[in-house]
Amino acid sequence: MGIPSYFKYIVQKHRNILKKYNANLLVDNFYMDCNSVIYDCVRQLPKNCKDIEMELIKQTCIKIEEYINMIDPAKRVFVAFDGVAPVAKLEQQRNRRFKTQFEKNLMSDIGVKLEEISWSTASITPGTKFMEKLASGTKKYFQSERFSNIEIIVSASDEAGEGEHKIYQYIRDNSHHKEESTAIYGLDADLIMLTLNHLRNADKLYLFRETPHFIRSFDKSLDPNVTYVMDMPLMAECLTDELNDGDDIENESQKQRMFDYIFICFLLGNDFMPHFPALNIRTDGIDRIMSAYKLCLSISGNLTTRNKIIWKNVRTFIKILADKEQEYIEREHGIREKQSKNVHYRSRNEGESKEQQSFMNIPLLDRKKEEYINPYESGWQKRYYKVLFDGEMCEEHIKKLCLNYLEGLEWTFKYYTSGCADWNWHYKYEYPPLLEDLIKYVPYFDVDLIENNVSSPLPPLVQLSYVLPSSMSELLPIHVRKSLYTHYPEWYTEEYSFEWSYCKYFWECHAKLPKMDIDKLKMITSVKA
Repeated sequence: MGIPSYFKYIVQKHRNILKKYNANLLVDNFYMDCNSVIYDCVRQLPKNCKDIEMELIKQTCIKIEEYINMIDPAKRVFVAFDGVAPVAKLEQQRNRRFKTQFEKNLMSDIGVKLEEISWSTASITPGTKFMEKLASGTKKYFQSERFSNIEIIVSASDEAGEGEHKIYQYIRDNSHHKEESTAIYGLDADLIMLTLNHLRNADKLYLFRETPHFIRSFDKSLDPNVTYVMDMPLMAECLTDELNDGDDIENESQKQRMFDYIFICFLLGNDFMPHFPALNIRTDGIDRIMSAYKLCLSISGNLTTRNKIIWKNVRTFIKILADKEQEYIEREHGIREKQSKNVHYRSRNEGESKEQQSFMNIPLLDRKKEEYINPYESGWQKRYYKVLFDGEMCEEHIKKLCLNYLEGLEWTFKYYTSGCADWNWHYKYEYPPLLEDLIKYVPYFDVDLIENNVSSPLPPLVQLSYVLPSSMSELLPIHVRKSLYTHYPEWYTEEYSFEWSYCKYFWECHAKLPKMDIDKLKMITSVKA
């Protein structure tokens, strides 16, 4: 969904949920998703560092300890690093690394010097030697006698699961959270949604993090040098009130609507699913889905129960959106046309060159495919599928696309509420179907599209082989690297294109990469040297 966009929307809508951190705040538990801490420490490493990895591990542990001392929890700390992610997340990780490498090479070719260190941050991936050293280093560090007055749990990259999801699995598994207050380090959109979703497991959850500098761009009263806490119970209260149009909350169905909110926000995109071009969070996307949801309530009812999707009501919701899709996508095209004309008038970020600005804004500067789609002329739906799905799409292909998207809604819902139902499931396309097609395949009855626990997490070496471009292949064991490049060199091509239709910045676009076969990767990486 994009944290700057969502954070801006929610804080402007409910300003009172963001509060300056008070050192007197009494906290029982402090839980940290620590991968971002590693990246923060990388940026602060001295340039003349002899052993970068040992220094980075040391600084990461010191930084975590600083946060623990600041929050001063009474009972326990949970330190989580990302382990192996579900396959649904791997495509996003792979894309990010290929885009980073492409940008670095391009800027070098045109003479733009980027700030860089000699150490590759791709090492911050499960399966690398660095992550193994970090696991043993952090566990040893927090076994020190000075932490004997508090329970400290370290879940390193050798335990499967994304850091934030390991934290919430721990909260679900331990009922004492219902009576305790818990502060969680982090402020991204996924974490906000996960926290809202787990208020039924823990009444007092708060998000804590140094406030990002972009907040000054939309609220001058917020100080980027001050630490803020997001009051999640208050946010849930505000959302529940909004979803019920200010009516008194009299029954469980009305309370449940806050969880429907999490579900409908999936349509705005996340790490596993693309957003609909007609539903853009930057251009009234949340207001559009909220409006459709309130109308849906008056016609049918809630979209979810505690652990199930009520598909017949989702049909009503999607139908309301589908009926407005033409209007919304025309409006989106109009906005993007204006943005493309004004892009050069945007002030550059500090330290950003003119070339970097143009590169970052290329989705607005080159809109050929969007102009070809042109929703103002009839037949645009066929053109949408033709240019964004590489050829004519027959009804059977559109059906597969729609069913895969509906699976994605259920997979994400389960991932947020009860954990990973299927480690191998993934969305197979860069773009969603049109809403007018999706409505044809939404079930009429309650069904499970995703079976629970039908697979296991991938081995770390498989994930590493999947996400790394060839320029970062030194992080793979030599025998694995040789075998992959001998048998499947096409997987690691250095010639690939990008798809950026309906994106605003380059970092949002999709790298069009060769499809990889997970089973073949498993076979190759399982062979010992």
